[in-house]
Amino acid sequence: MATGSGESKTRSKKLFYIRDSVVEVEEDFNHEFKGHRNLAVEELPSWCYQPGSERRSRRAISRALNAFLNTGKGGTVYLGITDDGRVKGIRLTQYQMDHVVTGMVDLMGRYNPPVARHRWKIKFVPVVTLREEIEAGKGADVREGLDEATRQRPHLLRTPDYCWCDKDALAQFNMGFVAPDYVVEITVLPFDVSNPGDEAAHPGGVVLYPIHEDEEGHAYFRRQACIYAYTMQEIKELTVQQVREHYQPTVDSLRKRLYALRSQSLQQKCLSPNQMSK
Repeated sequence: MATGSGESKTRSKKLFYIRDSVVEVEEDFNHEFKGHRNLAVEELPSWCYQPGSERRSRRAISRALNAFLNTGKGGTVYLGITDDGRVKGIRLTQYQMDHVVTGMVDLMGRYNPPVARHRWKIKFVPVVTLREEIEAGKGADVREGLDEATRQRPHLLRTPDYCWCDKDALAQFNMGFVAPDYVVEITVLPFDVSNPGDEAAHPGGVVLYPIHEDEEGHAYFRRQACIYAYTMQEIKELTVQQVREHYQPTVDSLRKRLYALRSQSLQQKCLSPNQMSK
């Protein structure tokens, strides 16, 4: 796909979110809200699938990430914010945060072609709780330190089943230790033609960045706040259109010059020999 030098409006500077508040941005070309953390399609619970069809009541986060990548302008998916823009947060221990990062690395590696690590980033932004909840112990991981050896344990990915980190969080909750809530910002960075790590083709000066297929072999694109799946033929046609638009000003300029040269040539042919000798 062809790309320009447009910048994405996806960089977040938030230090915290306020529970049950409504964020100042809406779902649009660069922002997507999700109330869950099911990254890949295999992580969706069985109850999300409607019997007798492929329709789902919940969509994997991968679709939005894939669309932000293929559109080339970047974007951010906010986990823990509902569709109406209300902050709910997702309760996460450090082990579960490690799981999210590991899941993202795994997911991006399954794309075709794989997505380089510098193209995306994750930020865990705390959700501010009410004073009554803070005094009750909510919003603070009261365990003293984390076992680094435990953090190196492999996580259970590509399944809706509980990972060991989820079971650990449940056990801690039953003991009265409540993990903090976060909004997880997963940002896909815009394709940067000046970055040597962003490999692109340059046929005739047109920058064509790669199109990624997701874990299901689909390629999505972003239009305003909507996501659309494109076939390979549609991608080809769109690329041809963008290349044509890139060269159109040059073509128009050459046509004007050619018209001027032809007009000059015709004028010279219409002049008499005496007029031409003057």
